Amino acid sequence: MKKSKEKILQKALELFNINGFGNVSIRQIAAELNISHSNLIYHYKTKNDMADALHTELLQKAVALNASVKKSENFIEDLFNSTKTGFEILYDYRFFMIDLNEILKENAPLKSAFLEVEKVRSKMYKDVIEKGIIQGNFRKELYENEYDFFIEQIKIYSDSWITSSQIYHSGSTKKDVIDHYVGLFIKMFVPYFTEDIQTQFLKMF
Repeated sequence: MKKSKEKILQKALELFNINGFGNVSIRQIAAELNISHSNLIYHYKTKNDMADALHTELLQKAVALNASVKKSENFIEDLFNSTKTGFEILYDYRFFMIDLNEILKENAPLKSAFLEVEKVRSKMYKDVIEKGIIQGNFRKELYENEYDFFIEQIKIYSDSWITSSQIYHSGSTKKDVIDHYVGLFIKMFVPYFTEDIQTQFLKMF
């Protein structure tokens, strides 16, 4: 049974990424898998159920892969590696970000889960920045709540880079897309680095 559910999710993910969440029906997924409609809905009654399962799968992969990223003495290298890892995972589930508004409108529980994840992600960035200030990687705020606004910018970028890639880089490979948008993302941090870290950044990029 577990293998059947995994096969269904894998095919659903493939079709959602290619055609869009709203353009794929449960019957299409069943036909692609050469199984009956009733067999499929035994495992997942609706597309929302599949979206929930894929979102859980996405989060599990993000946690596991981020834990596997080896830390070094180079702050820029660590930031680059963790960002690239996160972007690669998200790209594999890109239908979520492309159809985010549509998916969350139809799925209130998933919207609540998404917003909770965003709170955790925002706190993670806040903790990284606060620790970075102490360690001399980030400069102190120039004005009150400057870093809160920066974290808001990070959220907007994180939610929209995949949609941008589908418009402006639709013919590019996954690697080229990831490299381009990771590079843009890392450069957002440069004005907030201390002079030493900016020098380190310029040597690497």
